[in-house]
Amino acid sequence: MSTTLVTVRYPLTADSHRTIERGLAGHADGDSLIVLHVSLLQNGDRISRGTLQAAVEAEFGEIPAHYVVRRGYVLEEAIVDEAARQNADHVLVGKSKRGRLRRWLGRLLGLYPDIEAELTKNLNTKLEIVD
Repeated sequence: MSTTLVTVRYPLTADSHRTIERGLAGHADGDSLIVLHVSLLQNGDRISRGTLQAAVEAEFGEIPAHYVVRRGYVLEEAIVDEAARQNADHVLVGKSKRGRLRRWLGRLLGLYPDIEAELTKNLNTKLEIVD
């Protein structure tokens, strides 16, 4: 039995759909699938677990998943904390779609951390970036 943590945005994006589909494709009977949305405090996001579940089920129907909404300031930190809390064996995140210039400027100015690098460094589990 394994636990897969699937991170999504709300409202669901095309990347969120691909990430959930990948999580479902690797899901076997007895495995645990957790759909996580990190509600960033600085963005003023306020979403409930029920709202997240309703949005996912509207797109995919009823799926064998648990839904978690975490509030926090730092996305990577919230994902790492939830992966540890859930004892996840596998974490799926969508690939960042920021433009090349924006990524370069963000790294130069320290505005946008490299989420993949941060998660790889801090997770004690398998990380998969879904394109």
